[in-house]
Amino acid sequence: MKHSVKRIALLTAAFAYMVLLIEAIRAAVAWWHGELARPGWSDIALIGVLPLLVWIWWRYISPFGQPDCQKCTLPPEPDKPQ
Repeated sequence: MKHSVKRIALLTAAFAYMVLLIEAIRAAVAWWHGELARPGWSDIALIGVLPLLVWIWWRYISPFGQPDCQKCTLPPEPDKPQ
């Protein structure tokens, strides 16, 4: 029972995060293209929180932010003849 509640909470938080990230990107692109003549408070807040959401994605979700990611390391260089 405890694990299912934890899993549901984690899935809910992940869904909420992804919705925020997508909406923040949507608002930033609309602002960039000049489609927001008068941005509302929600648009301003989403654009303002976008760097934090991107940092969270880069650090915790993206494989590029993981220091021990084996798939992201460069392959070993073959010994160069001297």
